[in-house]
Amino acid sequence: MEWVIDGMDYWCNPNCPREYLERALVDLVSGVEGVSLEESYVEKLTEQELRKEVSHYEYVSDK
Repeated sequence: MEWVIDGMDYWCNPNCPREYLERALVDLVSGVEGVSLEESYVEKLTEQELRKEVSHYEYVSDK
């Protein structure tokens, strides 16, 4: 993955592909909440909202 920057969280990296963030959010929510997100929900999120959600669920999943 050419866009990866050592020491930078992937959701903070402006070069991280949206598709990667969307898949990460679906996987994180499934792991943390035990529910499946609708693709339509994820697709409607703005870039900023998507990154914020991923950040939140990454934080929660580490606890």
